Amino acid sequence: MRYAATLDGNSKIMTNLTIIITLIILCRQITDVNHEAVKTSILLIVLIPAIVVAACLSPRYYKITAEGLVIQRALFPITILFDDIVRLRSITEEELGTSSRMLGIGGIFGYLGTYRSAEIGKYQRWCTNRENLVLIESHSRKWVISPSAAEDFVKTMNGIINVAK
Repeated sequence: MRYAATLDGNSKIMTNLTIIITLIILCRQITDVNHEAVKTSILLIVLIPAIVVAACLSPRYYKITAEGLVIQRALFPITILFDDIVRLRSITEEELGTSSRMLGIGGIFGYLGTYRSAEIGKYQRWCTNRENLVLIESHSRKWVISPSAAEDFVKTMNGIINVAK
């Protein structure tokens, strides 16, 4: 089964604004006749790779396979085996409490990377929106994802996990 990973309104705005601003800076850089655009060169050296990395690491969809769950990304898909999953449930943004990014991106192509929450501790967040959140816990790690139709996803996954155990 395959579940979409759709961007929420905030992520769409942040992503589009970042791309537009980067394109404006790039146009300014190209049309600079004085060749004194050191600041914009440095900004572009930071922005362009950050946008590319965020796009490549953002989930495209979540797929339930025979072995487990695959968080499909353009680069480095993540596979979580059914045998490793201890608990899986729907959660809300409020249940996460205050989260801080340890190494991640918040808003551009989603909410990606390693976060720390006062409520659940350290976790990997591979979400494209802040609705439909699902917490997956194993013995050693926690993941938060945001598949479309989260309730159906949780029912399907829990049915498979319970049969597997």
